[in-house]
Amino acid sequence: MSCCTSAPIVTQTCETLLSKCEVPIIDLAHMGTERSPQKGVVKQVATKLVRALSEKGLALLVNHGIPECKLKAAYRALDEFSELSEETKSKYERDPSTNHGYVKPGMEKFSDEEEIRHAYNVTGHKGALPQDEVPGFKPAVEELARDFKQLSAMLLTALAVGLEQSPDFLLTKHAHMLGTGNETTLRLLYYPPLGAPVPGVTRCGAHCDYGTFTLLAQDCEGGLEIQTPRGDQWRRVGHLPGAILVNTGTILAKWTNDQFPALRHRVVVPEHCGRGRHSIAFFVHPNNDIPIEPLDIKIMKANQESAPCRLQKKKRGVLTAYHHLQRRFRETYAS
Repeated sequence: MSCCTSAPIVTQTCETLLSKCEVPIIDLAHMGTERSPQKGVVKQVATKLVRALSEKGLALLVNHGIPECKLKAAYRALDEFSELSEETKSKYERDPSTNHGYVKPGMEKFSDEEEIRHAYNVTGHKGALPQDEVPGFKPAVEELARDFKQLSAMLLTALAVGLEQSPDFLLTKHAHMLGTGNETTLRLLYYPPLGAPVPGVTRCGAHCDYGTFTLLAQDCEGGLEIQTPRGDQWRRVGHLPGAILVNTGTILAKWTNDQFPALRHRVVVPEHCGRGRHSIAFFVHPNNDIPIEPLDIKIMKANQESAPCRLQKKKRGVLTAYHHLQRRFRETYAS
């Protein structure tokens, strides 16, 4: 549906964080595997990852091991699904009890504007996939899910090392990703093309992600913006071919007592709006029974002494990961 090479010529380029070298880029080459990590490389990545997420809330990952062909296969699968009849697509609509399934345009809202996008959530609840209607859909998403899970495990290990904890400190809290008792989700996203900008219409309203962190792969169509730390302006991120973006979610922000700020972001209709946009998000969540409260961990920032993130007493009961997510879902799907 969307072809990056067929775009109209844009006479004025949009300045981005990437074009101004304001996005940390982290090279994951030679990190090894989850079972056999290269400790020296993991430590280097850990330092860069902690600094990026604590100072910027995001980073771009290169040499992450997920091939572009797998991403494009998933893009094509969602394209084909989006073209099916409404009656057929309705058979696969999102199940609120599992978060698995198709989310049609208008079903969820993050803003007062009309938000135009198709999404398909793939969770560990073994929900239905439209393999019969879209041959290749199931293997495409299942292969990607495995790849993103493996990459997430390596990042959780690096984060733990960067926080001066044992390598499995965060892995144990996420032991059941894409399994029973965990709400980690692979989400395929397709934003259909618009002939011209329309007042009151956007692609995705401003929000913070609900989990620990999010991995985001996207095509070359622009539109992703982040809010600056002071919250006074929005900045376009830009596109780095082959890179995957990682950004902080609200659970990691709570665990670190907001020393890793949750990244507020949105997807706007770009200046050249005649194309569709594809992306794949992997929302990493801890196991459902993990408490969400500040952890006794240390955040090391540049030119600062390490400061412990102390456990704090709460006036209200501590939420588990499951209750935190369900509260956010109620807000998102309130309509």
